[in-house]
Amino acid sequence: MSVTLENKNVEKRAGNTPDAKVEFGLLDPRTLLIETNVRAEANLTPRFLKSIRDNGVLIAILVQRTEQGLRVRAGQRRTLAAIEVGLQAIPAMIVQGDEDQIRRLREQLAENYDREGLRPADYVAAFEQMSLLGVSAVDIANTTGHSTSDVKAALTVAKTKKAKAVQAKYDLTLDQAAVLAEFENDTEAVKALTEIAIKSPDRFAHAAQRRRDDRDAAARLAEAVKALADAGIKQVINWNTEVKDNKAAQELDKLQTGEGNTLTPEAHAICPQRAAYIGTSYNGDIHTRHVCLDYKAAGHKLNRTNANDTRTEQEKQAASAERAEVITNNKAWKSAETVRREWLAQFAKRKTTPKDAATFLAGSLTADALSIEKASLGAHGLACEWLGLKTTGGWGSRQALTDLIAKVTPARALHIALVLALAAVEERTGLHTWRRPGTESRYLRALEGWGYNLSDVEQIARGPQENPAARTEKKAVAPKSTASPQQPEAKVANTVKATSPATGRDRQPAKTGVDDTNAVPAKAQPAPNPTKGKPQAVGNATGAKPQPAKRQPVKSQAEKAASERQPAKV
Repeated sequence: MSVTLENKNVEKRAGNTPDAKVEFGLLDPRTLLIETNVRAEANLTPRFLKSIRDNGVLIAILVQRTEQGLRVRAGQRRTLAAIEVGLQAIPAMIVQGDEDQIRRLREQLAENYDREGLRPADYVAAFEQMSLLGVSAVDIANTTGHSTSDVKAALTVAKTKKAKAVQAKYDLTLDQAAVLAEFENDTEAVKALTEIAIKSPDRFAHAAQRRRDDRDAAARLAEAVKALADAGIKQVINWNTEVKDNKAAQELDKLQTGEGNTLTPEAHAICPQRAAYIGTSYNGDIHTRHVCLDYKAAGHKLNRTNANDTRTEQEKQAASAERAEVITNNKAWKSAETVRREWLAQFAKRKTTPKDAATFLAGSLTADALSIEKASLGAHGLACEWLGLKTTGGWGSRQALTDLIAKVTPARALHIALVLALAAVEERTGLHTWRRPGTESRYLRALEGWGYNLSDVEQIARGPQENPAARTEKKAVAPKSTASPQQPEAKVANTVKATSPATGRDRQPAKTGVDDTNAVPAKAQPAPNPTKGKPQAVGNATGAKPQPAKRQPVKSQAEKAASERQPAKV
C-alpha cells in the first residue's frame, strides 16, 4: 500500500531540486537494496534490536526508485534491524533515484550527523511522566531498553529538587545526579560534588564515597554524644584547652583514688568533676575518654606508675601532626576501598580480558603466592562474590567455581583466573597498605592501567610514576657522574617527599578536628633495596617492585573540591 502526495511549493535549495511528487508506503525490508553507506558498520546493538522489535520502525526510511529496484538511501541501520528481528513491513518515503554520488554522500552525512541525542535530564523527565501514568519501573525498563537500576535512579532524581535542577543545568550523568539525590538535605555536599563532577569527574566516585563515610561517622558521633547526655556526663568539646593544657584535669587512666585503687568510669560516676571526650581514633572508630576536670579537688591522685612525658614540644607537635596524617589517610583509604571493590566487581563482569593479563598472572604466581593460597583456603569468597556466584563458602564455593570454569571458553577462563588473583591481593589490603605497600604497588599500577582512577591515598600506595618521555630523554643523554650508585635514588626520594604524587603540590600535614591524642603508630621503614643501587623499573603494572616513598597526608575532599587536580610533577 502506498500514498502519493504532490508538493506544489518546490524550491531549489543546495543545488537539489526535490521531487514534486513524494510517495509513502509500507515496504518489505527484505526486498530493498542496500547501497554503499558512509557508516562503516551498522552496529546493531541488542538494545537497538529490542527497540525495533517492540516498537517497529518509527521514522520512515528514505528509498529511491532505480532501474535495479528500490534502494535505501537513508535508514540503512533501521532496515537491517527490521530484517534481523523479522518485521514484515516498515514505513518508507519513496522518491525518484539518481546517480548523483556527491548528493548521496552529503545526505548520508547530514542524516547521521546533524541530529541531537537526548540528554540525561530528558530521560529523567520521560521516565517521571511514565511513572506518573502508572507504569512501574520494571515495565519502563522493559519497554525502553534501559536497565531497571537506571530507571530507578532516574525516578529518584526526579523526586529530589536539587539533584534534578543541577542535572538539568550542568548536564550531569544519571549516576552523578543519583548521588546528588543522596545528599538532598546537605547543600554544601551538593555544591562540592557538583563542582567535582564538572571539573574532575574521575574523582567523583571517591569524593562521593568519602562524603558518605563522613556522614555515617557524624551519625555515630551524634549517637555517642546523645548517650553521654542521657547519662548526665558533661562533654569535653576541646581536648587541648579543657584537658591537655589544664593542669587540674587528668584522664582517668592516669589517676587513682585517695586509697590507691584504680579509678574506673564506674567508680568515678559519683564525682562532681567527671566529664568525657568523644573523639575519633586513628582507624576511624568513635571512642569515649573519661576525665576528671579537677582531680585534686575531687580527692584523687596521680598514678605514679605512669612515666612522665619527656618529649620536647617540637617532638610532641611532630607526633601530633603524624597522628593527624594517619587519621586522615585511614579515612581516605576506607572510602577508596569501597569504590575500588565496586569497580572490581564490574571488572569481573567484563567480556574481554586486558592484553597483559597473562603477564600479571605470571607475576602473581611468584609475588602473591601466599595471598593466593590464603584465598584458596577461604574458598575464594571475594572472587565468588564478584563473579556473581551464590555460595555459602567452603566446598560449595569451590564446586561453583569448578562448574563455572568447566563451561566457559578459554578466554573467559583466563579472565576468571585474573579475577581470582586480583581478589587474593585485594583481601590482603588494609589500612596498612598506604603506609607500607609491598606488591600492592604492582597491583594498584595494574588496576590503573586497566582504567581504574586511583584516589590520592591509593596513589601513595602505588608509588611515584616516572614520565616515559623523560625517562627516554634521560637515557639518551646520560651525563657522566662520579657519584655513588645510591645518590640518584636519594634525589628521587627527596622529590617524592617534597611533592604529592597526585597533584605535584608541596605536601603539608593535614589539618583535622578529630582527636589526635592516641598513641603514634609505628613509622613505616623503607624496604631494603635488593638491587643495591641498580635502576628500578617504574610505571609498569607487572614490573619490578618500586621503592616505597615516604607517605604523604591526603587532603580532605572538602579542601580539594574547589580546585582541579594538577598534573603530577616529574
